Amino acid sequence: MPSSSSQHAPAPSLYEQLILLGVGYMPAAGVYIAAKLKVADLLAGGPKPVSELARASKVNEGALYRVMRLIASVGVFREVAPHTFGNTPLAELLRSDLPGSARDTVLFMGEPLHLRVFAELLHSVETGGTAFKKETGMEPFEFFRRNEEENHTFNAAMTSISGHFVPPVIEAYDFGESGTLADIGGGHGILLSMILQKHRALRGIVFDLPHVVEGAKPRILASGCEIIGGDFFEAVPSADSYVMKSIIHDWDDAHAITILRNCAKAMRGPAGRVILIELLIPQGDEPSFGKWVDVEMLAMAGGRERTEVEYGELFAAAGLRLARVVRSASPFCAIEAVKA
Repeated sequence: MPSSSSQHAPAPSLYEQLILLGVGYMPAAGVYIAAKLKVADLLAGGPKPVSELARASKVNEGALYRVMRLIASVGVFREVAPHTFGNTPLAELLRSDLPGSARDTVLFMGEPLHLRVFAELLHSVETGGTAFKKETGMEPFEFFRRNEEENHTFNAAMTSISGHFVPPVIEAYDFGESGTLADIGGGHGILLSMILQKHRALRGIVFDLPHVVEGAKPRILASGCEIIGGDFFEAVPSADSYVMKSIIHDWDDAHAITILRNCAKAMRGPAGRVILIELLIPQGDEPSFGKWVDVEMLAMAGGRERTEVEYGELFAAAGLRLARVVRSASPFCAIEAVKA
């Protein structure tokens, strides 16, 4: 007879499953620690004992082992021998030296500030306001403008997310081969750069707050595109068409309509388009990446993810009309609007 230790553990009871959901912040914190210490980089050449990982990271060996054991139990790393770990496909995404790395995003999502914000999520549910403001005294964009290190972490995460999720949208959607395309809230220009690599005849504008768009110069000026600083609640540059990736989801309906109305007002001709690269929320209790991001918006920015119907209503209020939705191999869609 096999010993009890060699038998598979029974499936978690419903009670255990609920408790594990309740402490979901534990593996999240563990993955953040692994990203911060670059453990996946240390294991790039193959498995290593935790003693070696601890020495290289200058941390406590026993404590690191316990955290590694936990996150290995959910598929991040694997314990190949007692106290010896190797990378898994999930862990490989934490490597800082590989294209497509998720490390920057994990560092943003798991940083202590983020965890403190979500400890105040009840405030958002009670009031509709952001837990972020309750924790920091500021809304996020003001906070990031005043805190250089956190701003760098945020922008690196947004660049990483765009680099992973946006290429399938660009593959699926035809941005055209003529005219000027303005990337509103374009940050450091990664989205426009990717679009122009496929649609080389387009001219481009990156538009964002002056302190943000400054970071686009190394990437964009080489391609001959224009960089403009400003506030999209006041006005946007004149262009034939507009693209926004994860901008409208940052805002409540009133602010979102203002941005869209400014695009409709500045659009040069009747054939222009506004293209939103966003998540769409399905109806009912169907699992959806967007439903997780929606609660992130509730706690952090005060915005929201929306259904297709809700986007149609936003467009109508801004003088636009929902023309079509182009789905892609990623969770993000191209949501196209034209003048009403």
